[in-house]
Amino acid sequence: MTLASKKLPVGLAGGIAFAAILAIFAAQYLRTKESPSRQPAQARVQEAEQPAPVDPHAGHAGHTGHVQPGEEQAAAPPAGYAPVMVDPAHAAALNLTTAPVEERDFKRVVRTVGVVTLDETRTTHVHSKIRGWIDAIHVDFIGRKVAAGEPLCSIYSQEVYSAEVELVSILGSAPGSGQDALLDAARRRLALWDVPKSEIERLEATREPRRTFSLLAPRAGTVIAKQALQGTFVDPSVELYTLSDLSRVWVLADIYEADVPHVPVGGRARLSIQGQPTPVEGQVSFLAPTLDEATRTRKVRFELQNPGGKYLPGGFVSVEMELPMGRGLAIPESAVIRTGTRSIAFVAHGDPAQHLEPRELKLGPLVGDAYQVESGVSAGERVATGAQFLLDSESRLRASGGQGAGHVH
Repeated sequence: MTLASKKLPVGLAGGIAFAAILAIFAAQYLRTKESPSRQPAQARVQEAEQPAPVDPHAGHAGHTGHVQPGEEQAAAPPAGYAPVMVDPAHAAALNLTTAPVEERDFKRVVRTVGVVTLDETRTTHVHSKIRGWIDAIHVDFIGRKVAAGEPLCSIYSQEVYSAEVELVSILGSAPGSGQDALLDAARRRLALWDVPKSEIERLEATREPRRTFSLLAPRAGTVIAKQALQGTFVDPSVELYTLSDLSRVWVLADIYEADVPHVPVGGRARLSIQGQPTPVEGQVSFLAPTLDEATRTRKVRFELQNPGGKYLPGGFVSVEMELPMGRGLAIPESAVIRTGTRSIAFVAHGDPAQHLEPRELKLGPLVGDAYQVESGVSAGERVATGAQFLLDSESRLRASGGQGAGHVH
């Protein structure tokens, strides 16, 4: 091989080496030119991953980032909870929904049952005030209506008969200084034994004692109960008749302990009485001073006029009351997470909700499907009503890990 043929490969190798060096320098140059544009992009990605600063008043109606007069700065999250960030693109898949906190009038509907009963102020129990035997029955069945002063039964009593004989003896004695006093005492003794005034006047006029006297009805009404039977021995402990004026009746209903503070005297109710075609309006006239320990209920009383006796004692009654409970903030029951001693809700900021802030609530009573809120949220804020389990667990996880606001994907 000639020398010329040996130099050719050497020149080729040198050219290749030179081209490689140029390629290295070109790559370094291009890398230097691209780095300024890449660094901001990377910074932007990192910045996007960091939680955005949250205005504590974001989502409040009327807020522009400044504290309005009379308002306080947002409190720190409840112990054990941290704010949660939610990717808007995934909110629907998480079933994350929100509802507004509204101010409204609260009305609680209470439904209970009751029974028609006798008006105790118009009911009388009839007893004999002396010992004796029933000689004749004049009012002989339950349900009969009687007038005041009508004879119920005739009673033979040895004591009454002896007192009548004594009165006749005094009337037949010679007038004296003490006769008037004796007559008055004899008349009074008979009257206290419920001997009718007409019988005493007849006795004084005829001076003939009778073997029996009539026991009169003390009031007009209907016979509700009867134990008087002909020939029965009676004494003051035996109840012979029960009479009641049915022109007015009571309805007694049971109110559970939780509803007792909201039922006032004078409260209106809708009473549906079994067997009656239309409900009637009633008004609470009395509240029992004690609770039934077995049922944990309180008796409430309604008074109804009963013309014609259409409302029958013992009848079943359905009671419906609409109780005003004042005006306040309402939060859906589904928005509240009960943790034993605390109640937590997540306030949503942004549209759609991106930042969810845990708040501890002070709740009032549950009325329908909403709680009355005493503190913790403001009117116009929105609270999360879906994905509660996910939000609760994520918030607790972030708080326990000290990572602050976290993302839910």
